[in-house]
Amino acid sequence: MGNQGWDKDASKSNERHAIDFYAIQDGSARDISWLIDFLPMYLFPESERTISGWGLAGISLGGNSTWISLAKEPRIQVGIPIIGCPDYLSAMSTRAAMFGISLDSSSKHFPESLLALVRNEGPPSTPYFSEDSSNPFFGKKILVLSGGADPLVPWTASQTFVERLVVGPKGIKKVVVQPDTGHTCTLEMIREMVEFLQMHVLVR
Repeated sequence: MGNQGWDKDASKSNERHAIDFYAIQDGSARDISWLIDFLPMYLFPESERTISGWGLAGISLGGNSTWISLAKEPRIQVGIPIIGCPDYLSAMSTRAAMFGISLDSSSKHFPESLLALVRNEGPPSTPYFSEDSSNPFFGKKILVLSGGADPLVPWTASQTFVERLVVGPKGIKKVVVQPDTGHTCTLEMIREMVEFLQMHVLVR
């Protein structure tokens, strides 16, 4: 499924962009769970090794999927969303406004069934701010990498969620918003990721 977006040229615009966009990121998160189910039997068919933990990093749309996996998949204990957003409706409302598209249930671009799905199942629907195990992010290690001048996925769309996010005393939350950086994964972000993995994942 291609991620073709809206366009001011009607002949090039994808009216179902909002649906496609969420379907891709949510579907990718479901694929991750499927991989976790089946990879061990392919990699170690004779139980030569046991996989003790799972982590995930993704860029842009993959960053959105990383947030969804962190919220829905308890086996994912490490997540690094890069220039992604945990709040689909917040990010899409900004993008939709650029094309004069309304984010309401009467809009063909945002059917009520889509809005209901996102509101019921998206990361913001979880008790992500709770300080107990009801919070699906509790105890997880999360590195958030964003561009401070990202026009496509503005940091402001993620900021409220990320600032309220609680990971608990055994979890780790590190947030890096790189100034004057657009929608790109920079060398500095890669360095931050390597350092985070070395300090919090690869240590024994």
